[in-house]
Amino acid sequence: MFGKNEIVGQKYFKEAPEDSLFVTSMFYTLQGESIYAGMPALFIRLAKCNLACSFCDTFFDDGDWLTFDEIAERIENLLDDHFGKETRPEWTKDGPLKLLRKKMVLVMTGGEPSLQKNLEPFLKRMEDVFEHTQIESNGIICRANLPASTTVVVSPKCTEKNGVPTKYIKPNKDTLARADALKFVISADQDSPYCTIPDWAFQWASIGSNRRRLYISPMNIYNDQPKKSKEMRSSGKNRIEITERSTVDEVISFWDEGLLDMDANQANHEYAAKFCVDNGFMLNLQMHLYASLA
Repeated sequence: MFGKNEIVGQKYFKEAPEDSLFVTSMFYTLQGESIYAGMPALFIRLAKCNLACSFCDTFFDDGDWLTFDEIAERIENLLDDHFGKETRPEWTKDGPLKLLRKKMVLVMTGGEPSLQKNLEPFLKRMEDVFEHTQIESNGIICRANLPASTTVVVSPKCTEKNGVPTKYIKPNKDTLARADALKFVISADQDSPYCTIPDWAFQWASIGSNRRRLYISPMNIYNDQPKKSKEMRSSGKNRIEITERSTVDEVISFWDEGLLDMDANQANHEYAAKFCVDNGFMLNLQMHLYASLA
């Protein structure tokens, strides 16, 4: 598990400033997973979570309160920095009725983004800025007023006791009904509940329209935290700024020697692929890790 991953609930955000979100990091990359896999993506990682999964590979303990206007400005600055302000291509620019920014998806992730009550109005504001908006959630909390245009990817997780997974937590029924996709992490360990998916997930995939998609991801097993993140956090800094959290923490490469337990990962990848072949699901690999991108 990366970070301390303190478990919090919705009351943590009860006094949230108006038109603001508590943001861990923001970065421009590829969407490596699920429905929009392979598309250029602007990620906003929100701080804090209501779970503390032992295999979690993200940092989301720290955050900054940013207004919607400040987030919008940072989005443009990120794209200016990536492409060069004077050479930035037209398709990356905001335009009326999303006429220009058609090749990019805005992804809200965490942590657990549904903890923050201002998520819905922010996505409403962004639906005319990006062609696609997406949230990834564990599904426990229902956000009833998400824009109809927002894609909801639910990634269910298990309860844990002393760091050992015990059983799956079924998402809120309204969140499950709203979900466009389910994404499960699979382990080859036959003693773990992550070696399969629960019955209700098979049922969800078999009912309703063809738009419902179920993705299977092999669980990545790490030997250690990424070197640069570890060094940054052991440097004695009183505070790590959002710029550092958005660059150092977010870049993880599958090819960093010694970072991952390659034997365990091979077993999990092969097991996940066979699980998809046997059950008619879609294999979901974290493309950005193989490309050494954020």
